Amino acid sequence: MPSYDDDVPTQEEENLLKQLRENQEEQQRLRVISEVKNLVIGSKRCKTAFYRVGTIEILCNLLQEFSSINTNSNELLIEIIDCISSFAKSSNKKIVDRLMELGCIQQLFLLLSSRTDSIQLCESSLRCLRSFFLPKLSSTTFSKVDYTNPFLTPISFVLLCDQDAQKPPSLITQTPKLVQLPSFEHYSPIEILFEIPQSLDVLLRLISVSKCAQLSIVEILCCLCVNNERQKQLVDKDFVPVVFRLLLQNISENQQQQQNSKLCSINLTNEYIIGVCLKFLCSLCHENASIAQQLHDTISSETNQTLCEVVSSLLCKIHRPVVISYYASKFFVNLCKTKVLDADHPSVAIESLSTLIHLCTKSILNKCVYLHIECLDTLIYLLNGNSILHKNATYTEQLLNKLFTYIFTPSKVLDEQIDELLLVQIRSSALTLLAVLSSYDEEIKKRIADEGNLIATAIECYRMPYVSLQLAALRLFHGLSRSVHQLRTTFNDTICDILLDAIKSSDLDIVKISSCVISNIVLEFSTCRTRLLNGGILSILLALLTHTDHDLCINSIWALRNLSYLSTLKIKQDIINGITVDRIYSLLERCTDEQFLICLLSLLRNFFDEKDTNALLTIFNEEKLLSTLQRLREQTHPEEIQRELITLIDHLNSNNNSSEQRLSSDSVGSSCRTSLFPDYTCDEMDQLDCS
Repeated sequence: MPSYDDDVPTQEEENLLKQLRENQEEQQRLRVISEVKNLVIGSKRCKTAFYRVGTIEILCNLLQEFSSINTNSNELLIEIIDCISSFAKSSNKKIVDRLMELGCIQQLFLLLSSRTDSIQLCESSLRCLRSFFLPKLSSTTFSKVDYTNPFLTPISFVLLCDQDAQKPPSLITQTPKLVQLPSFEHYSPIEILFEIPQSLDVLLRLISVSKCAQLSIVEILCCLCVNNERQKQLVDKDFVPVVFRLLLQNISENQQQQQNSKLCSINLTNEYIIGVCLKFLCSLCHENASIAQQLHDTISSETNQTLCEVVSSLLCKIHRPVVISYYASKFFVNLCKTKVLDADHPSVAIESLSTLIHLCTKSILNKCVYLHIECLDTLIYLLNGNSILHKNATYTEQLLNKLFTYIFTPSKVLDEQIDELLLVQIRSSALTLLAVLSSYDEEIKKRIADEGNLIATAIECYRMPYVSLQLAALRLFHGLSRSVHQLRTTFNDTICDILLDAIKSSDLDIVKISSCVISNIVLEFSTCRTRLLNGGILSILLALLTHTDHDLCINSIWALRNLSYLSTLKIKQDIINGITVDRIYSLLERCTDEQFLICLLSLLRNFFDEKDTNALLTIFNEEKLLSTLQRLREQTHPEEIQRELITLIDHLNSNNNSSEQRLSSDSVGSSCRTSLFPDYTCDEMDQLDCS
């Protein structure tokens, strides 16, 4: 018996590989390759062992050799390609990279361009191509369906306010494109595909070959949607009407077969294609407003139905396969997040939201765990910044109870032997969704915070050695910190100590989200303020003002602004001494960052409240300060900055004119209730969250 601990071929396998290297008659070679294929399929050990002794190079040479021969070698080619396809599915990056180095993708496209006489050969080649693009799922995967694009860099989670949701996606994510491929992925299959002349034309031409070809091609197209540029290239090649036609055709065939009670296996083929067509449409319009609008306006020339009507009809049917339900919901989520549909549109607020909640709360099976995680993440994406939907999502206890189960006792719904990383993933998603739901409505905040052991469990999650869980716990604290009631009741010394630890972390994401929480809990009415000050938070925030990360600088000045609100004269003096008066003047005169300038002006307003104005004006030189502010007032600035300047100037002037009524501290402090974004007012809790 072979030793499965050693990634080396057994003697029997060595003999087989020796035969593979020898020049043999075609039928003998066919038999050997078939045996090699049967060994490597599903065997991580065999793939690694055969890779180490050069089997991949032999297969690629055979592929090139027999692709150029005009004789009838289709059967042998299919076996070679299927064997390569198995290697391409490997989770070992070295194996996949080596296949790409050897030009397998280019050779497959060359074959698809020249040898179209065999449908089976075409299908085999397309399946092999697809293997390069699909996620390399681990051995613990229970689902044969993948829900992610491995080449898509996830957008960093930012806990949004409602006014953030009014901004275009590019402003929220602060990235002009959806993602860029990492530069270190020199052998990215996506880059290789787009470098091959006519590659998209080849796929477009072959999409009518068979249903198997359709499935493979559309799966590949899904993986190509990695940024706005690639999405546009696919739209320009007219893939939208082609895929829409496929969607309609397979929906119609599926309905006819169900009515005629024909073979179930045929139905499944149609359902798979429906699912992958929906997945492609979701990928195509993700974070792309112009394409989302184009899809919204797409009408079938054959049925006169809009694409939205067709997708909506899939959500109205009961007993739909979960994959179809998921991608149909996600389609409308993407239209909502790109502002093509409002959050209260029935397709979003009723159909998609209720479907996603149903999918992630129904009885979980191990084989569906990835789907449940994706549904949770899609709910996070939809509900974040759309508080109008929060009440709908929590109208019944169904969703909250399931989230608590995922966090407290995931073993009740998952197999005890399931991969721990999956447990971490589903707990992280559940905590983050609770953070989103707790970020706006006070009743929902209270319901979540009052759940027994939730805060203690979140603290425990932060202390676990998983960054995703640490971030999720901090996000929950962030959502709850937007409530005055929660600041006075839920936040304790342990949470303060966690935040003081987190803001010193070497992980930038953890530092940024902890700075967001601290920005809220340093307010005057928070029970945490004193402990944070005793823990040295002021010096930490002052140091972060010069950090190279822009978002962290904004969070720091925001936290200092909140800390100064209704604070003692000593705290204000410490902040001024930490920043220095000279630097404050320099920032006022030279700062070009509108967000930072608004926070700085608000900070000054908080300095000069009624009782401390005279004491602090001598430090600043009142005449110089007023002239500096007046010069700013004469410049072209957004309304928010102008409003801050007018209020601050009026208040300083009133200090010199006893006949004029001075602004009360409450009025001056109202700057803390103003959002960084114009025309939307919110309370102190609603901050620019750059986590």
